Amino acid sequence: MESNSIPILFRPAAGSALAFSAGLSFYLLCMIMPLVGPGGSRVEHHGRNLASFLFVLFLTLALAGAASWSKLECRKVQGGARPWFSLGLCALCLLTLIIVLFNGFAI
Repeated sequence: MESNSIPILFRPAAGSALAFSAGLSFYLLCMIMPLVGPGGSRVEHHGRNLASFLFVLFLTLALAGAASWSKLECRKVQGGARPWFSLGLCALCLLTLIIVLFNGFAI
């Protein structure tokens, strides 16, 4: 199949760029994790800290989900390996979301 007939989102470079962006976003998420930790949960602006953390978490989850979807669709067209990194990052984001919703980092 010609590369011109494949939608841009299903091309290998697009999936790789989304996966790389998701990885960088997860790195940023790990750096701002103290906002919802013990120190950040005992301040008067805890709600804004939580909102900022959740924004980056949902951004990371969206990027990882888009990367997974893009790579799975590319896999259908051109073959290749499963997107283990992107799928694992989605699972890590969902686990982080569950922990944050139960206030697990603020112990």
